Amino acid sequence: MNFAVGFRLGRITTIICLLLAFQGIAHSQTNRISGQVFGANRRPVSEAYVELLNEINTVIFRVKTDGSGRYFFSGMPAGRFIVRVRPFGTDYEEQSQEVEIVTAVGRRNTPDNQLVDVYLRTRRDANKRLDLTGVIFAQEIPEDAKKAFESALVDLDANRLDAGILKLENATKIFPDYYYALDRLGSELLKKQQFAEARKIFERSVTINAKSSNSWYGLSFALYAQDVVPESIEAAKKAADLAPDSPDINVMLGIAFRKGKLFSDAEKALLKAKKLTKGQSADASWNLALLYTYNLNNKRLAADELENYLRVKPDHPDAEKLRRLISQYRSGS
Repeated sequence: MNFAVGFRLGRITTIICLLLAFQGIAHSQTNRISGQVFGANRRPVSEAYVELLNEINTVIFRVKTDGSGRYFFSGMPAGRFIVRVRPFGTDYEEQSQEVEIVTAVGRRNTPDNQLVDVYLRTRRDANKRLDLTGVIFAQEIPEDAKKAFESALVDLDANRLDAGILKLENATKIFPDYYYALDRLGSELLKKQQFAEARKIFERSVTINAKSSNSWYGLSFALYAQDVVPESIEAAKKAADLAPDSPDINVMLGIAFRKGKLFSDAEKALLKAKKLTKGQSADASWNLALLYTYNLNNKRLAADELENYLRVKPDHPDAEKLRRLISQYRSGS
């Protein structure tokens, strides 16, 4: 799974003005973007996070799909946006789609309604979910707990998330030390943004299986979301010790280090994530650009990372604005 976290990038006056203008617009409340999120075999994906990003890659709205996989945004002005689906805790890849709101028709402003359906792709590693380390954790599981867990997986795969979570909880009541049930339950609770509950589950999980990089990773994310930074860093470090070649874990570690103001360590972790992906991690370059811009005061390196970000995502709708920002960094203005 991918726990990657979205962050803002901006520095020049025009960008600040764009943000203020967006927040203050009241005349475009009828513009809408809506759609449905589908998974395998066109099955609707419920409880998936859907984010709306503006032209400077800032998340301005975040919702979750309903039981039919539907989502809805309203109140945005005219402009170009990105609809990003983050199917946290599932076997699907994150996916983004561009959309443009156009309100000017002749001399009158006419509300625009855009329909954007998103079809998710299954991750390549979807059949290798045991753990990022590939280590199998052996337990003797009571038969009724095992049946509850297996039934939960059927529900979760069919996007019956609430039913699946209830069965996972039942499996852990029958057998409180059921590692795989705890690990999956923690992931599903993160998906529902129940961070305090997820934290408790992952704390149990890592007590039972201290070699689970996945559970340490989930614990780090839950702690980070609750702004418990030192503990988030320690959990991410343990995940990285267990799975040092995981780009996602190294990005998480870098993000946690940055929030803890350990900027040199953040740089090392993010550079490692970038190296592990041979420069193909947009998340690593984006967060390095933030680090160099706001914390290490190195515009040249920030420009390098933004350029790499655009190499990875050449069709990004913010490309022209980011190129201008890169040019300003290069010129020292």
